[in-house]
Amino acid sequence: MKSILISVLFAVAAFLLAASRINHGLVDSSLPSGPGLTLDESFNIGQGIYVLEAFLHHGPLLFTPSAAEEVFGDPAYLPDFPPLGRVILGAAHQLTSWAIPGAEQSTFNVPAARLGSCLALAVTVLLLMEFVRRQYDMSTAVAAAVLLLLMPRVIGHARLATQEMGTVLAWLATLVPLLAWWTKNTPPTNRQSLISGLLWGLLLLTKVQGLLVPPLVIAWAIWCFRWSAIRPLALWGVTGLVVFYAGWPWLWLDPLGHTLQYVSSTADRPTLYVWYLGQRFTDKTVPWHFPFVMTLATLPVSVTLFATWRICAREFTRVECLAVASVLWPLIVFAVPGTPVYDGVRLYLVIMPVIAFIAARGLVSALRSCSGRLRGLNGPDSATPSGWKKTVAGCICIVALSTTVRQFAVRGPFCLVEYSLSALGTPGAVEVLGLEASYWSDGLNGDFWRQVPENSTVYVAPVSHQFQLSDIHQLVPIVRKRNIRLLPFEYQPEDQRGLVLLNHRLADLRPDLRTDPPGAKLVAESRYCGVVLARLIDTSNGTWSELADWPKK
Repeated sequence: MKSILISVLFAVAAFLLAASRINHGLVDSSLPSGPGLTLDESFNIGQGIYVLEAFLHHGPLLFTPSAAEEVFGDPAYLPDFPPLGRVILGAAHQLTSWAIPGAEQSTFNVPAARLGSCLALAVTVLLLMEFVRRQYDMSTAVAAAVLLLLMPRVIGHARLATQEMGTVLAWLATLVPLLAWWTKNTPPTNRQSLISGLLWGLLLLTKVQGLLVPPLVIAWAIWCFRWSAIRPLALWGVTGLVVFYAGWPWLWLDPLGHTLQYVSSTADRPTLYVWYLGQRFTDKTVPWHFPFVMTLATLPVSVTLFATWRICAREFTRVECLAVASVLWPLIVFAVPGTPVYDGVRLYLVIMPVIAFIAARGLVSALRSCSGRLRGLNGPDSATPSGWKKTVAGCICIVALSTTVRQFAVRGPFCLVEYSLSALGTPGAVEVLGLEASYWSDGLNGDFWRQVPENSTVYVAPVSHQFQLSDIHQLVPIVRKRNIRLLPFEYQPEDQRGLVLLNHRLADLRPDLRTDPPGAKLVAESRYCGVVLARLIDTSNGTWSELADWPKK
């Protein structure tokens, strides 16, 4: 009982850590500033509320043909993603909006919905700790939780009303029974296979990453159990698909057509651009090494060092083998030429808890190598280390500690912008290595908008989708209060003199707009570690040259 209370305390701490920075631009709020409104939040919140209210209205009858046709056949419903991840955000919005003032005039209370992602992070930490504690010991469980919370991209996504944290939780929940039951010398029982399939079905209901699991499970089961894998695989697969189809009534309206529509839409989306190594790529032409480089560039040095230490160890359990495979497999899939990949590590953020687990095993192993007499760390694999191993382990621990202290010293509301010291830090990654500065417009937070003059008209570039500017006006209270009018910049500077907002999504911001024209005046700016995320300039007296478009390829 005492052990699970420790896990609960860490989960609460994770929730509070994420929830401390959810203010996107509330009016007269005491909450610290967080990331600005990102591109997908309006869709996620709106659809989450829509499905939740439909369920509250119809109850279990929602899962009948007539109600399914009424709710999921309505043009207001967007079937671009399964419903479960968005329902988490909608539920958080409806339950907590009353407790977060400052958005009374807005269509949605964005910080309230963001609490759904904070809760998903908390449950992820609880699940991770309990699995690691029961599989190994409390020391390793605590290390896993701490290392996960050190990952800036994890914390950053936990502060947004997006589906990423719900997907991370569902992915980990799918892996835990596989790691616990499918790594023994005998195949899993019928009950274990059914539970494993149920959780995979919930992952499928959360986001498309669930489609990555079957090849991994099938290959692992056949390798471990040979012909004995047929029964558990059949139970697992059938159960998962039944849960998926039963939980998404939109598929019932046209089972074959809608299934093909959903699967094909995962790869057939509007082209997105990626800024990588100082060049602009389409999402399907990004170099194969992008997922591996971005993972290493965003993981804290401490996590990378301890995970590497563990991987280099001689003894590797079956649990750890499957864990490493579950990390490598998504990276390999997104490295295949022609596979769309974009937005940093967002598409494969699901691997982060398992990386934290592997790194935790390395941390405990390194500490044992430093001293086999550390109380509570001794275990069956704590053999007496050699002299060189002690030295290397000690150096790793010192470097990890120093980089961790430095990381906490600079962390603020823009965790999605943070790069590891292995990538020369955030300034080095952006300015030297040529990585993306801000892919989700999170620099446009309340602190930025308060610098914008009241009753002003602002031309914005780049505009990522047709609803972006209207969403900002409707969902960011400080913008509405200051009566800031937002219009798209048409790249005709002589016709649009005045205030120009330049969002530093480098994949879309034309190179000529990254520096101020002569005579222009800087009015407002959002920076993180010296890197510009967004800036507002007054071009009334500026001298513009011709703005070159991106070169055609």
